[in-house]
Amino acid sequence: MIRMKQYSVSLRSGSSGNSTFVRTESAGIAIDCGLNGRQFALALQSIGESPSALDALLLTHEHTDHCSGLGVVLRRHHIPLFLTEKTYQAVRTELGRVADSLIHLIEPGKPFAVKETIITPFSTPHDAVDSVGFRIETGCGDIGIATDLGHFSETVRQSLTGCRVVHLESNYDPHMLETGSYPRFLKRRIAGPSGHLSNEEAALAASWLVRHGAEAIVLSHLSQENNLPELALRVVTDYLGHEGAKAGRDYVIHVSPRYACSRLFFFHDPFVCGVSGVSEPSAGEQLSLFSRERAAGEEGAF
Repeated sequence: MIRMKQYSVSLRSGSSGNSTFVRTESAGIAIDCGLNGRQFALALQSIGESPSALDALLLTHEHTDHCSGLGVVLRRHHIPLFLTEKTYQAVRTELGRVADSLIHLIEPGKPFAVKETIITPFSTPHDAVDSVGFRIETGCGDIGIATDLGHFSETVRQSLTGCRVVHLESNYDPHMLETGSYPRFLKRRIAGPSGHLSNEEAALAASWLVRHGAEAIVLSHLSQENNLPELALRVVTDYLGHEGAKAGRDYVIHVSPRYACSRLFFFHDPFVCGVSGVSEPSAGEQLSLFSRERAAGEEGAF
């Protein structure tokens, strides 16, 4: 049964809406809620979970694709919300009437607990008032959430060191962005140091993460107009290959679909494939490189 294991899963990913779910030994935790209440509930139900059973909802920042469904979900299911004070002030109006008892203010760099699960927020370079990522501890290994990054900063790097599973942004292809229809000011914002990670930048970050303990890389927040899932996957895996890392042996990699749940990443062994119960159109097709069993006795491991 899914509920018996600790795992993470992307519920939705991209500018259409973002949300990730993490099940630890003691808690069920959602990160962001950029989809409406019905979609959020259906996504959780598809993996055997329920909004009413959530122990916490964490918010990375105030952009609409991360918080559009937040107010409705909080009022409907009375889930405790953890966010920084600046982010709370930025979303307060959009949240509507939410009980003060549900609001828990956090600070980057200061761990907090949800039941027995320790979570450490860390600052991320993104053009929001106080954008953060999260490191969530489990007995089987930690998970990192860093899905909006203008660059792979030293703070982010150190905060993710040793995480077994990392949800990492791979937002755009530089050529597609440059030749695409976006206005010049938006192109500069996306490619800037407080914007988003390109596929190439994600590849560099993934290489560092794999060298420092990551076994699963979940590419996230792909642009619908300026990227392709197969392109992001190829750029990252090719670079890791050139660095000597082999998918299915040294790490597993997955591209989070836009309109569907991703595969499940079990913390006890990310190489084991867990498939969510959602069936969605081809726009949400998943791309992965993984092995059900680690290759035994192979020489030259990364």
